[in-house]
Amino acid sequence: MQELIVTGPGELAWIDSPSPTLRSTEGALVRPIAAASCDLDRRLIACSTPFKPPFAIGHECVAEVLQVGEQVSGVQRGDLVSVPWKIACGRCAACLRGLSSACTAVTKYAAYGVPAGGHWGGLFSEEVYVPFADAMLVPLPAGTDPRAVASASDNLTDAWVATSTPLQQRADARVLVVGGTESLGILAVQMARVAGAAQVDYLDSDDYRRALAELSGANVDIGASSALDERYDVVIAATRDEQALNSGLLGLAPGGHCSCIGIMFEPPRIPLFDLYMRNVTLSVGVCSVRHHIPTVLELVNSKQCDPLVVCPQIITCDDAPQALIDPQAKCIMVRERITTTVAPTERHT
Repeated sequence: MQELIVTGPGELAWIDSPSPTLRSTEGALVRPIAAASCDLDRRLIACSTPFKPPFAIGHECVAEVLQVGEQVSGVQRGDLVSVPWKIACGRCAACLRGLSSACTAVTKYAAYGVPAGGHWGGLFSEEVYVPFADAMLVPLPAGTDPRAVASASDNLTDAWVATSTPLQQRADARVLVVGGTESLGILAVQMARVAGAAQVDYLDSDDYRRALAELSGANVDIGASSALDERYDVVIAATRDEQALNSGLLGLAPGGHCSCIGIMFEPPRIPLFDLYMRNVTLSVGVCSVRHHIPTVLELVNSKQCDPLVVCPQIITCDDAPQALIDPQAKCIMVRERITTTVAPTERHT
């Protein structure tokens, strides 16, 4: 089989590799049929992160199940599934607390497409081994467009959790989304509206993303960032820029909350005293997506959000090595299915 490998800074290539084997009775082999680029992938490919090549890229996808172990009951050959980016057993103390990102059954930070916790393969590859099929894989409801939910593995679900969690405690909330990454900010605009925000503003200097944010229902003409101080109940910081992050933090009203979902590898300076005086809260990261994926699939299928707004490029495998290097937004790479559709009466119960 072939894996899409980061071979050097700005270099991607399809490499022939041994096909994975079913190494556990709890595992499964899957074939990604709609694999999306994550906002982190551009930096991973550019080698501007701590993770150095070679490594397989890709950690967002919908896949078809090829084979399952004897103890797997939740999926079977032919099923279409969302594949969470983080490897997790589903039964250790961390997983039972909803912290699959801290699963103790595998190496710390074990994940697809990001070699922070070893090499587990990438979700652009032809075949991928999933060690804990029942705990990880989420079957797609009938009629779901795999392309529309390809990023439920990470970015799309991140956006939902980052917005819906603080909005649960804040009725009629004013929300500011600080953009800067390829898709997260736009998806956060959509999810904030779904979660009941009274107002969603979008801060970004990029005209292309501003247009997508406006299409998604945000106000984009909000004035200079210096005029935003203490205006917002919830801020979603989908940025890698320290100055933009600070603008968002200073925009928090007393008692507000900031969900920071942009990855920064260098520690940013933050206006801690100003935050202290306003009694605000800050959360960082939404790595444990598995529990929330079914909700996100329902939101997409009910047309409450449209993730394809941020996916202007649907590409083939041949296109991928060039298209993923410098995408305008998200790319989705598609493959033909090779399994037959399984009738409902034939599924496991």
